[in-house]
Amino acid sequence: MHTVDIIAVCAAVLVVVVATAVLARQRYMLRMSGSLPMAVQRGNRWLYGIARYQGGELRWYRAIGIGTRPSRVLRRGEVEVVARRGRLDSERGALPAAAVVIECRSDDETFALALGDSAYTGFVSWLESSAPRA
Repeated sequence: MHTVDIIAVCAAVLVVVVATAVLARQRYMLRMSGSLPMAVQRGNRWLYGIARYQGGELRWYRAIGIGTRPSRVLRRGEVEVVARRGRLDSERGALPAAAVVIECRSDDETFALALGDSAYTGFVSWLESSAPRA
């Protein structure tokens, strides 16, 4: 066997191991209580991930990756829902037809989240269970 063949086999095995680790992480996180699939809009792109309620925070983890830290953390008393809408025609390929898009504000930042209808109800209930903003 040539050195090039050995390197190619090792690279292929590495790709399979990393892909398996990413998928195993996703399955593990979705099975945890308080987890739900959620997309976050960054610029014109939607990034998919898994959100998890933990105490007074909603922690969002990117779907692709093996990191253990959340990519975004929303604190319950600091988030305000500005608007709710369905998927736009321009988002047809990026979001499922049943997606609920909510535009939120936290501090001075406005951002959009996409989730399922029942997850939206849970998100709003979670927000409403916080102490009122001053």
